Order: sequence, then structure tokens, then C-alpha cells
Amino acid sequence: MIQFSSVSKTYGSGKDAVQALSGIDFTIETGEIYGVIGFSGAGKSSLIRCVNLLERPTEGTIKIHDKDITALSKKEVRETRKDIGMIFQHFNLLNSKTVYHNVAMPLLLLGENKQKVKSRVADLLDFVGLGDKADQYPDQLSGGQKQRVGIARALATNPSVLLCDEATSALDPETTQSILELLRKINKAYKITILMITHEMGVIREICDKVAVLESGSIIEQGTVFDVFTNPQHRTTQKFVRSIMNDGLPESILKEINQKENNHIYRLQFTGSTTGYPLLSRVSREFTLDLNVLYGNITELQGIPYGNLIVEFIGERADIQRALLSIQQQHITVKDVIQDAG
Repeated sequence: MIQFSSVSKTYGSGKDAVQALSGIDFTIETGEIYGVIGFSGAGKSSLIRCVNLLERPTEGTIKIHDKDITALSKKEVRETRKDIGMIFQHFNLLNSKTVYHNVAMPLLLLGENKQKVKSRVADLLDFVGLGDKADQYPDQLSGGQKQRVGIARALATNPSVLLCDEATSALDPETTQSILELLRKINKAYKITILMITHEMGVIREICDKVAVLESGSIIEQGTVFDVFTNPQHRTTQKFVRSIMNDGLPESILKEINQKENNHIYRLQFTGSTTGYPLLSRVSREFTLDLNVLYGNITELQGIPYGNLIVEFIGERADIQRALLSIQQQHITVKDVIQDAG
């Protein structure tokens, strides 16, 4: 478990002071994959560097497994870091060392005996799919293979926490998918708690259990991936969600709609078994309405089907209101698109 309590981080002092983090409060349960997302300059890097005390918080506490790491001495910090692995956006490998020695480095620095190191490195390289690359150098590897080396190195000391700082940002989409699958495998096989720092909402959707949205050093929204994706509250969160869900109407369509009088356009959100319900045909017949589907999509979030429709209702206002009430009684969320757009 990782607990942030009123964590703030300020660089500099006086008129040159820059506050990177302000009043950060959230908890990552043991074994969770937790994502923190934000635009550049939001404070993501400062936050993750505070977890392994590469940066010390100016205020507040961070607890890992109920131990306040912000109160540790330098010697205790070195011991604690053995339990915290970290992978980086640009891999941070030693180009003059072989793959074997890059992975072995944390163990060699701890003074482990060579036979134990050899066995551990071999197991890790097999686990990440690079068992045949031990004698190669980083320059001989693809970006995805380099990141796999970085992951193996981060796991060398058997950490219980894995920090991922933009771990897929330098990779193409196909390689990103393979790395995310590897991280999911690591989470399940080793029960490791993973903190993902990213600006890619697709990464959050693909792998995370929960997410916090960071803006200007503060958390503006947090919750399960399902809740945040299906009902984003803050405008910044809505931008992130729409960037991956692509569920907004084009400006040209909105302009055309706004030129009409008495528009009745609603977003219908379905979850679970309701995604397979023949709703629109029933509503059209029962309430004598014409229904024009402007957008439609079904996806899966955390294993739960999620459907999203934008529908224009054409008919008498009273019939439309009765239809909307009937839809809501089926546990389907209804939102006024024109009102939300305004």
C-alpha cells in the first residue's frame, strides 16, 4: 500500500519558488495498478520521484506498507529503495554493458554472490522474453527490447512496488501493447503494486484499476477507471477521456444542430447487460418517435461492457419526455448533449 497524505513539493524559495505539487492525497492499495495522468508540467514526474525519495516532499507524508518513508534516514532510504523498482521513458540503460550486466547491476551493487546473480538474471530475462539476448548490447536492441531490459533490471531486487515513469511514451502502439501486457503479467505473477505515470489515456484504459488526474500540481479527479471514463467530472478529465473514447460530435454537426429549433439530442450510456438491450426500436414504437443515431460505440472497461450512443429524438416534446423517463428506468444514464456542449 502507498499512501499520500497532504504531500506538497516546492522547488526554490522566495520569489523564485515553484510549487510542483500541492496537497496530494490518495491511496494505492497493495496489488493495484494505479495510473496518474496529466499534461506536461502537471507535476507527474515530481510525484513519482517523491515515492522513491529522489525528491523529498516539502510537506506531507508518503507511507509504503505503513512505513513513513519521508521520516527515514539516508541509510534507511537506501534499504527501502531495494523494495521499489523503477522503469523510465528512455530506458536509462548502460550502453557499454551487456544486457546481462544491465540487469545484474542492482544485485552487483548490493554485493550478491555471482552464482545467485547469474541465476536471478537468467530467470528475469526468460520472464521478459529476452533469454537469448544476455550477451547483446543495448544498441543492438529495439525500443521494446530495451524497455524489457529496463523492466528486468527493475525487478532484480524483488521489489513490492514498481514505478513506471512514462514507460511507453517512446514506443510505437504495437510495442506499447506488448509492454502493457508484460506489466499486467508482472502484476499478477508477483503481486507487485504498480504506479503508472503517463499522459496517455489509452494506457490508463488498458491496464489500470484506478486513476488520478493531475493538473497544476493538484489532483482534480480520482476513482476507478470505469467511473472516471464513464462519468468524468472535471473539464480536463473530459478532454482526456474524449481523446481516447472519441465520443464527441464534430463541430460541423453541432453547428448544424444548433441552427435547428427545439433540438432533443441526448447521450445514452449503457453498462453491463443493458448494452445488449434492443432499446431504440422499442422506444420508437412505444412512443411514436423518430430516432436518429448520431454516434454509437460499445467498448469494455475493466471487463464491463460500456455502450455510448448520441441520439436525436424527433417528435412531440411530451412523448420525448416520457421516452426519456422510460429509458432511465432501465438503469441507462441520459444526458442532454446540447446542454453539456454549452
